[in-house]
Amino acid sequence: MKRSTHKQLGLVGLIVIGLVGGCQTSRQPSDQPPTAHLPTGTVTATSKPWPRSFTDDLGNTVTLNKPPQRIISLSPNLTEIIFLLDAGQQLAGRTDFCDYPAEAQAKPSIGGIINPSLERLVSLEPDLVLAARGVHAAFLDRLREMQIPFLGYDPQTLDDVIALVGRIGRITGHEQQGREAAEALAERKASVAGQYRGADGKLRVLFVLSRDPLFVAGATSFVDDMMGICGARNAIRDVSTIAQNRPWPQASREAIVAANPQLIIFAQTHGAGAADVPADILGQLRNMPAWREVVAVKAGQVYTINDDLVTIPGPRLIEGLEEISGLVHDAAGQYTIQSRQ
Repeated sequence: MKRSTHKQLGLVGLIVIGLVGGCQTSRQPSDQPPTAHLPTGTVTATSKPWPRSFTDDLGNTVTLNKPPQRIISLSPNLTEIIFLLDAGQQLAGRTDFCDYPAEAQAKPSIGGIINPSLERLVSLEPDLVLAARGVHAAFLDRLREMQIPFLGYDPQTLDDVIALVGRIGRITGHEQQGREAAEALAERKASVAGQYRGADGKLRVLFVLSRDPLFVAGATSFVDDMMGICGARNAIRDVSTIAQNRPWPQASREAIVAANPQLIIFAQTHGAGAADVPADILGQLRNMPAWREVVAVKAGQVYTINDDLVTIPGPRLIEGLEEISGLVHDAAGQYTIQSRQ
């Protein structure tokens, strides 16, 4: 199996598992300002003195006497946020999947997200562990038994991710950087949304994470959120045979024909070869009995996007939103022109 396929299926597995088995409580914990979920993603300033208490998405509360200096991140999105806030010097360890930015790769790894090494983690003497989607409850139970403080986060929307940037800023003692970064991301999101204000939402878009087996972006994925912001509609939402409560459901080719998308976007992984070039993918689809009947294939509206920009719930989701916005804009324009001819 290709490395790219391993990564795609790994992402599906992590998303299906959810944060420590899918356990989640309040969507607005006590350490998060109420304005963090406004449509613009506005984050207010907080300057609470230390010690500070933080409540995560599990309802778990941790009190820190000072900003943590030896953080271990168990998730790529949290690692990315830490470096975005110029707090990389406070990161003591990471997982194998935490490979962005490049500076993160210089940090010691404690293994995978699902099965990290507790022994390696302990050897790094962390004063805080940050967890996210894919970490088993049993692992966090062991941390609790060993009195190693941890906080777990599971953002579900782009606004949640923007708010998480501010929250990590407060946890690491980088409040200003967190506030400014969150506001910048919110402004970029609002800029895209403003372009599609009043859009009819009729352009049907299909996002394919993996072709073999076939996994697509479902109604609860970040991609679905992006499509809505761009004034488009996730074509999967109109197919009754596909589970609507999963972020990345498996689909049949018959379901794709029923969805009949007008724009298809394929995930492209690192190290992808020529087979992941849009023109080559389009050529392959036109030779497949089911796919070649789809409107997007007939119209040549088939593209790729870096999967990290749409599957990792970190700051780069906004870059993914901007790329999808461009594809939606161009596709909508082509169909408008065709309809007038």
